[in-house]
Amino acid sequence: MLKMKKSCLYLSLVGLVLALFLFFMPSGSIQAASTTGSTSIITTTTTPRAIDGITGLSSEDATVTDMNGNPISPTDNLYSWLNFNVNYNWSIPDNIQINDGDTNDFELPNGLVANGDLSFPIYNSSGTVIGTGTIKNGSSTGTITFNSALSNTTYNRKGTLHLIAKGTESNTANEGQNWMFNKVGWVAGYDQNGIPNELTWNIAFNPNEHDLTGVVITDTLGPNQTYVPDSLNAIGGSYQSGGFVSNGTQLHPTVTTSGNQVIITFPGTVSTAVDIYYRVKVSPNADGTTTWSNNATMASSEGSYNVGAQTSWGGSGTGDGSEVGSIVFKKTDSVTGAALPGAEYKLVDSTGNVLMTNVTTDSTGTINIKNLPLGTYTLTEVKAPEGYMLNPDPITFTVPDNGNLNLSLSQTDEPIGKGNVVLTKSDSTVNKLLPGAVFNLLDGEGNIVQSDLTTDENGQIALTDLPVGSYSFVETKAPEGYELNSEPIKFEITLNNTTDVSAEDTPISEEPGTVTPPDIVPSEPENPGTNPEEPGTTEPPVTNPENPGTSPEEPGTTEPPVTNPENPGTSPEEPGTIEPPVTNPENPGNQEAPQEPEPEIPGTTNPVTPSEPEKPGTTNPVIPSEPEVPSVTNPVAPVKPEIPGTKPVIPEFPGVTVPSTSTSSTTPSTTTSSSNVGTNTSSATSQNTSSKKTFPQTGNASGLMLILMGLLIFMFLIIKRIIKRTN
Repeated sequence: MLKMKKSCLYLSLVGLVLALFLFFMPSGSIQAASTTGSTSIITTTTTPRAIDGITGLSSEDATVTDMNGNPISPTDNLYSWLNFNVNYNWSIPDNIQINDGDTNDFELPNGLVANGDLSFPIYNSSGTVIGTGTIKNGSSTGTITFNSALSNTTYNRKGTLHLIAKGTESNTANEGQNWMFNKVGWVAGYDQNGIPNELTWNIAFNPNEHDLTGVVITDTLGPNQTYVPDSLNAIGGSYQSGGFVSNGTQLHPTVTTSGNQVIITFPGTVSTAVDIYYRVKVSPNADGTTTWSNNATMASSEGSYNVGAQTSWGGSGTGDGSEVGSIVFKKTDSVTGAALPGAEYKLVDSTGNVLMTNVTTDSTGTINIKNLPLGTYTLTEVKAPEGYMLNPDPITFTVPDNGNLNLSLSQTDEPIGKGNVVLTKSDSTVNKLLPGAVFNLLDGEGNIVQSDLTTDENGQIALTDLPVGSYSFVETKAPEGYELNSEPIKFEITLNNTTDVSAEDTPISEEPGTVTPPDIVPSEPENPGTNPEEPGTTEPPVTNPENPGTSPEEPGTTEPPVTNPENPGTSPEEPGTIEPPVTNPENPGNQEAPQEPEPEIPGTTNPVTPSEPEKPGTTNPVIPSEPEVPSVTNPVAPVKPEIPGTKPVIPEFPGVTVPSTSTSSTTPSTTTSSSNVGTNTSSATSQNTSSKKTFPQTGNASGLMLILMGLLIFMFLIIKRIIKRTN
């Protein structure tokens, strides 16, 4: 009992461990291996169809003749033992695609049916089979099945159909009494290709059942017929209601052959109507119709009779469609290869007939011509694109070209020759060339070809290699001192020639009373009696109100005085920025360097050349040995700023404290900032990672499993202890 308790405790413990293990075992989905589905090749085929719109194959369209070519009228009897020719003329509308297997039915006229199973080829004019005609024995509807021979044709498709048919009318009740000897025949056997190889000839005599003696029938076979021995069968009977009815009597005439003759001799007296059948081997025309014929004679006690017979089989057909081709023609520049729209051509056939005129290349330089019947053609340019020379060489081509019905043709045009131009710009008043004039070159349509063309020191603009055509120069900027002349100067560029063009500009006229200041260099003024306040800065002279009769001296560039009377021991510093001059009427001797004034419009008094200014004061100043430093310090000329002693430190990224490298696992704090400029995203992410620790050896982020295992071990030890005490 105690052992069982121990076992139960152990089993419970093991079950608990397994349950916990399964509970915390990582789960994952198991994906079954899959295979890629097989790839099937889809073959697209064209489904045969009945051709829409074909004409000439209805019963009303057929023409019927007897075997001698005589037309059959609607009132004629179409007897079943007679053969007839049936003819059709058919056509297919243009631009209807014909594919391999396409069909169309034909109908026999009323009263006619096929006299046998019939299948015959239909040929085109070159002997190629384009289809097959078929009809079943006794049927009045047949079918034409086309192959792919007409698939490359799109127009002028037409042909003929001819076949042999037989009538469907039976003879009347009285008809059997109107003849003594008759013969008909029909196809009796076919080979494996459906071609007749055997005929049956049927000879009938004595329909009125006379007593005939000495009956000898000689049947002369036509070409390609051979009597089949022991094939003759003679039956006695009578004609009732227009048809032969056997009485069950088998007659036994003697049959002999001599060459192509079959001789049939009846002994004794023949008192019944007789129906004779025999077979012959034949070799028909497999590609058309075949007519087999023979002539039979009968000698008897009532006289001699002669009858001819024939039977026909087969059919034939013809059909043609004009194969057509197409061309894609490309026109390009002979130099650049660029497409040339606007080239006009004419198309002429081999007989000189103009088929198309003024066929023009489109925006891509292309001409497409379709539905060209087979033959030879010539394409000739009649008008070249603007700016190009006409290409007189005709392009001769043939459709098809090595079996290719769709041709690609091309031709280039040479650009029209080029020329040069020289523009010369001059003064309109004197013989003076003008450099610096700026022009634009425009083409005949006013488009700018070249811009900012400037006359050189010789007043010229020279341009070369301009395509022949109309151009103009338009001045956009006149030389300095001249009026702008914006009137276009038109000219023509001709082949391999230089065109000279001249243009003139008019000087700008001066306003009345305007005086141009003379070019007079003023002399250096003497040292004034008073100390200059700003040596190095000279103020311009102005009219002295105390001496209105004296005009100011023409302003020039006055150099500053070299010495300073008040501080002779100090040299003046180099003047910096010259301040604007101020007129000092009380101290005319203190003159500052004037700026160049714009000339004023004088009043009524003409200006006179200013004289040298009066010497101020009564005593000439003594030139000191060394000038005194002026009371007003001259501005120091700016110098290049010095590099600051301390190099500016590149500012750190705002709001982010860059952590220093440390082996400590402490995560550096990060100050949140509204700007992320310059912040490495990956680094920030790593620093902001949760402070959750991992075990150093395993790297596991969770110790739950180990804790549970520890608890299990602890429980196991407790249970073991309890068991031990129990014992």
